Amino acid sequence: MTDVVVTAAGWATTIQDGGRPGHGAVGVPASGALDEPLRQVLNRLVGNPGDAAVLETLGGLQVTVTGPAVVATSAEPAPRTVAVGEVVDVGPADGELWGYLAVRGGLAVAPVLGSRSTETRSGLGPPVPVAGVHLPIGRDPATPIVADVAPRPDRTADLIGVHVGPRATWFEAGTLEQLAASAWVVSSEVSRVGVRLDGPPLRRSVERELPSEGVLHGAVQVPPDGRPVVMLADHPTTGGYPVLAVVDPPALAVLAQRRPGTAVRFRLLQ
Repeated sequence: MTDVVVTAAGWATTIQDGGRPGHGAVGVPASGALDEPLRQVLNRLVGNPGDAAVLETLGGLQVTVTGPAVVATSAEPAPRTVAVGEVVDVGPADGELWGYLAVRGGLAVAPVLGSRSTETRSGLGPPVPVAGVHLPIGRDPATPIVADVAPRPDRTADLIGVHVGPRATWFEAGTLEQLAASAWVVSSEVSRVGVRLDGPPLRRSVERELPSEGVLHGAVQVPPDGRPVVMLADHPTTGGYPVLAVVDPPALAVLAQRRPGTAVRFRLLQ
């Protein structure tokens, strides 16, 4: 069996597939790739089924293989054959935050609750890759490779669509319109759990405590300082801050890929 060998672990590197939805009632978040559309594209490029596990990283990841392998990366979205000992650098594409590596056959680590995704808060799932670890590659899918390269989407000008949240009435009149009209900036507080945004504080009209309640992927929670936090793949399944809005699911990857210091604009959906 051919392995992927991690020679430099990089930053915030994990193994991710499509996640483990359906376990929120017992406190287990869905996890999965932050940029699910990109994970799917890279798997298609190497001929994998859509559920194949990949490596996700903030950058600095380097790997080799113990036998010939076909790979595609987010910075080089095209299938290529890698020879034994050849170093593959894995990092985000220009202007993006998260990078990915797909290998033909997928990463055949042991699944937990039906998924090969690592949940970073609890450590559920495969261990975080460290330098020297060998990650087995699964069986060749015996499918044709039908694309030479995947075009890169231009996400720089996209507006992030949001729906009205379950606690919108806990905020001053016009706060949803303020969320959509304001220019927000991605703060340095970003992770697989969520992204905090800097901008004009969002003011509550209801000041009493909110008992913990279920939190959706993409929920825009507003803590007491008024700086919204958008929940991402590893978010807690419950929370005690009111949810003003919820990001439209197709737009979550766009938001997750925004680097700290970059602008974010929202659009209120009907």
